[in-house]
Amino acid sequence: MAIRLAIVGPGRVGQALGRRWVEQGVDLLGFVGRRPETVAAAVRFCGAGASLTPMAAAQAHVLVFAVGDPDLAPAIGTMAGASPRSCSLWLHTSGRHDEHVFVAVRGHGIRTGALHPVAPFPDALSGWRALERMPAVLSGDAAARRLLERLAILLGMTPLWSTGGDRVLYHAACALAANGLTALRSLVDQVFAVAGGLPPAAAAEVAAALMHAALRACDQRGAAAALSGPVLRGDAATLRAHRTALEAHCPAADPAYRALMRQALELARSRGLGDAVAQAVAATLAGGAPPA
Repeated sequence: MAIRLAIVGPGRVGQALGRRWVEQGVDLLGFVGRRPETVAAAVRFCGAGASLTPMAAAQAHVLVFAVGDPDLAPAIGTMAGASPRSCSLWLHTSGRHDEHVFVAVRGHGIRTGALHPVAPFPDALSGWRALERMPAVLSGDAAARRLLERLAILLGMTPLWSTGGDRVLYHAACALAANGLTALRSLVDQVFAVAGGLPPAAAAEVAAALMHAALRACDQRGAAAALSGPVLRGDAATLRAHRTALEAHCPAADPAYRALMRQALELARSRGLGDAVAQAVAATLAGGAPPA
């Protein structure tokens, strides 16, 4: 029997997941949303479903909350007052929260869980394309495990079970991995543009090659073993020259450069960089103008 599923939140994540589930034979009943035009766009994107009232959505076998973190608890509270279907599965897609955010429906005979799709969603189409073979971090009631895994697999994702931990720190790590890397690439592009000497396409190729190679090395050997460059060598003179040039031509990039190189220094220390050399590097990376 097909899974009958409704989604609260017709935004980028809800649309991307909904379309993927529809393609795998899930019966998407539709979306609950604040703006009719957004719900209509989600239905068109998924090729299935309709605009749902909370009462209609609460009768689905699976109810998915794909809303922003500040809206999650209020949305759950609203749906809890809509006579939810007993034995249904309610899940959310937040990385910030685990299943404990469903406290409003405890005792209603509802299974609860979380399915965090570890993929970027700059827009619905890009998110839909990005889901294949990406991790889906799951948590939830014992009675929800089989269905949560099935839903993740239907998305084309790899289910990974969370055993607890600090969910806020987990989410911070995800933000650093995705948003932090995106912001870093933006800074890299800016510094290459100011440096000149390479056409934009060539500069982008250099940036991509270096970043992809660094990530591959980290995957293969770990971050400490993958480190290379002037910090690992203890080359304070080169770091000073970098900072002087950034201060003069790209001052907005200097704080990020210093923060990242300080973290690189900790990796270099773990690789055996001597104390005296490390202290010289640290002084070069301290706040304010670079030392002469």
